Amino acid sequence: MFLSDFTRHEPEVLDHTAIITAKTCFRKYFLKIVLGQRPKENIGYISFGSCYHTFREVLEKKYAEGKNEAECFESALETTLEQWQKAGGDPPVGADYDYLTGERLIKSCTKATEWWVKEKAAKRIVVMATEQEFIVTLSDGVTKTGGRADQIVRWNGKLWGRDFKSTSKNRAWYQRLLEPNDQITRYTLSEGLLCGEPVQGQLVELLYNTKKEGPKIEPMIATRTQDQLKEWERGELFFRLLLKQMAEADNYPMCESHCPYCDFHSVCKQASERSMADVLKQHFTTKPWDFTRSLEVV
Repeated sequence: MFLSDFTRHEPEVLDHTAIITAKTCFRKYFLKIVLGQRPKENIGYISFGSCYHTFREVLEKKYAEGKNEAECFESALETTLEQWQKAGGDPPVGADYDYLTGERLIKSCTKATEWWVKEKAAKRIVVMATEQEFIVTLSDGVTKTGGRADQIVRWNGKLWGRDFKSTSKNRAWYQRLLEPNDQITRYTLSEGLLCGEPVQGQLVELLYNTKKEGPKIEPMIATRTQDQLKEWERGELFFRLLLKQMAEADNYPMCESHCPYCDFHSVCKQASERSMADVLKQHFTTKPWDFTRSLEVV
């Protein structure tokens, strides 16, 4: 068995993160999802985005509890800053993302709250669920997929999903990411199955920050037709067969075009299986992927 020193932790239900990891590189899927390996060192821009998600989650949940807007902001910010400190605080000076500091996080949360207050005053969007976990069965009656929807909302009488993203990419560049997009299509189909009525697509709310610009909020819309949902599901079921074959053969090929950008490059460049295992033990930790856990710093 390949890398037999490590226990297999492949989830029974695969979500977007698991599948998009496999679509990026089968070997990365094996290391990250099957073996559950993570780099020991936190990555600053991921921590920033995770903390911002926490802020939006707590902000909405406190509002649902009947807190006023100021109380919602104070409670959400306190929770967010605690998480930020737990993640290690500001990134090292000189890193590509060294502008994503605690100060910028506070400014980002403040800007998001201003946007949120205006939305509540307009009363055109009603939040039906926040951080909604789902597990649904696809049309073959066997294959399951899951995830955690940031929000499910009703806008102009129709259901939509809503996803909060933190990015340094401009609006024109990000627009290209919305179609095709596995997460948007997966969530649109799954939320429709969960709610028992069609979901129109996803409202994508970007928190935009660069070294020189931001923070600012950029709203975007990604719709999906029934034909698109059916075509995605057809591809998903076929891809699952490929993953099943890889598991049976204990063979997850490398997809080398991703190597320069991959956290596991230091592992895959080793000349032997023994040295690969040594690098994993020294620089990585076992933390099995589980989308059912609450959002956390990774």
